[in-house]
Amino acid sequence: MKKILVPTDFSETANKARDYAIQLAQLIEAEIILLNTFHVPYTGASAGTLLNIDKIAIEESEKAMKLQLEYVNSNYANIKVSTLCRSGLLIDSVTRISENNEVDLIVLGTTGASGVIENMLGSNASALVDNVTVPMITIPKEGNINFPKHIVAANDLMDSGEENVFNALKELAVETYSTIDFLFIVNEEDQAQKKIKRLKAADFDSRFDSEYHPFHFKENENIEEGILEYIENKDFDLLVVVAHQRSFWENLFHKSISKSLVKHAKLPILILPG
Repeated sequence: MKKILVPTDFSETANKARDYAIQLAQLIEAEIILLNTFHVPYTGASAGTLLNIDKIAIEESEKAMKLQLEYVNSNYANIKVSTLCRSGLLIDSVTRISENNEVDLIVLGTTGASGVIENMLGSNASALVDNVTVPMITIPKEGNINFPKHIVAANDLMDSGEENVFNALKELAVETYSTIDFLFIVNEEDQAQKKIKRLKAADFDSRFDSEYHPFHFKENENIEEGILEYIENKDFDLLVVVAHQRSFWENLFHKSISKSLVKHAKLPILILPG
């Protein structure tokens, strides 16, 4: 059985991600693992005092997690759910779990761009992009979240990890009964023609049925801006990007597009490891 990890700080944003993950788990027959991490910073207190603080923290975490279990069991049938309450930083725990191949997908709530102060999930969502070794879906605090039926994949599919990208997208489309559009942000028309030739050379048409999954080209020198402009006011339910396609995303514009999109997009983003 597949396993979906859902980090939670018990906030409204985290609960939104939890419910999204449960809907997905029902469809693909997956298990939900709810994770709460708590960090007790060193303040110079005595060892005994720190032990007491740590004990209180884990008791509070387990108490809140019990309420999460009661909610899931009361509102969703036939969902296998387990919980983890761990001391430490969220990034460390999620990275360790994903590296050990303990989960197949991470679903994480994010506050997005909210100024200087962001809550735990908001600040950690983009940081996890650098460390994730399994696919991750970020669920934004703002906007209406629909279960994926119309997906837009914004990457060139011609960089490192091409085979993994093909397989992940095809599996996603089959399991969620979704259609997938492919978006390419280009600097000029000649670049679009070059990309089409490269995709044809990779036998993309026959491998992914390009008649059913259309190509779209948008001209913009800023990839992030081009993606956000394209998806605005369209009926897409999920944006797919690749975290570490460095020659396409980072070398051209010297920034992590996937991290930036996590903060600004108002629809869920599936980030595939490159």
